[in-house]
Amino acid sequence: MLRAGDKAGIGAVRRMKWSTALPYDLTFDMETIRIEPLAIIEGRASGELEGLGRWTLQAEGLKCKVRYDWIVDVTKPWMVRLLFILKPVSSWNHAVVMERVRRVLRIA
Repeated sequence: MLRAGDKAGIGAVRRMKWSTALPYDLTFDMETIRIEPLAIIEGRASGELEGLGRWTLQAEGLKCKVRYDWIVDVTKPWMVRLLFILKPVSSWNHAVVMERVRRVLRIA
């Protein structure tokens, strides 16, 4: 943790490093900017990803439905320049990474 934030966690900053299916990683900081207990956690990404991430939690009986909206742009110069060419590969890579996350979070 880079910064603890207040007692609710607002302002906390954590450094994330995500490995991809391709031979590169993305490193970014995620600052918690909003918490609505048992409903929403929102963060601002900065670094090699810039933008917003929002976890929305919704009770469904004894389970919890989780939605993650990830509205970010990459900032690595080579990715920005080549994205229009690499769009199909980038989309595949993104799908692989998100499936990994889904598997980790899934509780059967």
